Amino acid sequence: MRSIHYFAAVVMWVGLSSTAVARPEIDAQANEVLKAVNTYMSGLDALLISAEVSEESVYGDNHKLLFVGTVELGIRHPAQFFTEHHTNFKNRRTYLNQGTFTVFDEDVNVYAQASAPGSLNDVFTKLHARYGISSPGSELFSGNAYELLVSKASRVIYVGESTIGGRACHHIAGVLADMDWQLWVQKEGDPQLCRYVITDRNVPMAPQFSITFDKWQANANISNQRFNFRAPADAEAIEFVK
Repeated sequence: MRSIHYFAAVVMWVGLSSTAVARPEIDAQANEVLKAVNTYMSGLDALLISAEVSEESVYGDNHKLLFVGTVELGIRHPAQFFTEHHTNFKNRRTYLNQGTFTVFDEDVNVYAQASAPGSLNDVFTKLHARYGISSPGSELFSGNAYELLVSKASRVIYVGESTIGGRACHHIAGVLADMDWQLWVQKEGDPQLCRYVITDRNVPMAPQFSITFDKWQANANISNQRFNFRAPADAEAIEFVK
């Protein structure tokens, strides 16, 4: 059986990994918005979203390319999710259901599965530690967004207000030891997420990952079938590399 290390295979799932800061400097207005986001997100039973994603990659001769695509994400607490990620260079689906995590690579028609019991936050943490599966964004959907965003930042600032997709949004930024994040949050109504950007200063040329949310269905009625993975008859099962 073949093996593959699916580094960055799962769009949306990873925690920020810098060392926690004892006393981050947090702007009061930014703190209020982030706490509202945390309360809102942790109170959702289910969520169905679609978004546009862009990801910069740096190559050996220090040139940077931008890849764009779309992602659909469905979450049902306490421990179900699926993603469908499509770009010009990769098409992948992921699933968490009944304690099993699955990655299916449509381009090469292979899939890998691993036991993944526990809450969403537990699963994200274990998958990253055991298999190195990482990709920006899991902190937003873990049910513990405030702590994961703030505890590892040296500063969190309120930048101001801006418009994303016709929506007035709060613009907040966090500074970490080796990376920065920016978050835009809807100002009116529920504090839905509008855009999230991560800048990796630990890599030459500081590549960015960006996700802009264009459809957001809180407490959506998601069919059970969306969380079930059914392998195509000709697909090959492989293993994650630890």
